[in-house]
Amino acid sequence: MNIYALLSGILIAFFVILHFRKGALETSPWAYPLLLASFPFYYFAFALFVADIPVLGQEVLSGLLFFALAGWSILSRQRLGLMLVGLGCLLHGVYDFYHDALFINPGMPDWWIEFCGSIDWILGIYLIARSLQLPEPVARRG
Repeated sequence: MNIYALLSGILIAFFVILHFRKGALETSPWAYPLLLASFPFYYFAFALFVADIPVLGQEVLSGLLFFALAGWSILSRQRLGLMLVGLGCLLHGVYDFYHDALFINPGMPDWWIEFCGSIDWILGIYLIARSLQLPEPVARRG
């Protein structure tokens, strides 16, 4: 385990949360979903870096789940949207951990699992906890 990558990921996750909270990004329905949708692009870049087109195809297929969750969260009410993005972050952390069991991306750095996984898990836990603090949507009576 690369403790430096893990600690760097933890620090970056807290920096992202503090930056989003400080600005108007925390309440934007787009900010966290777009952040989630950006995660697969790192894996795309790793595959492109070593010009491994078959792996790029596998990464794109895997990334569709995170794109779908990000899109669904944008279209959802605030509480459900945050919950979906939080779930997406946690799932991406699982993806990081099991990535090499699915397929090998030779462009991925050895320390990436600890770095990206720690960011994913901290953001996921934060967003799910934040979603649970929001009020339940009131059902309309028709």
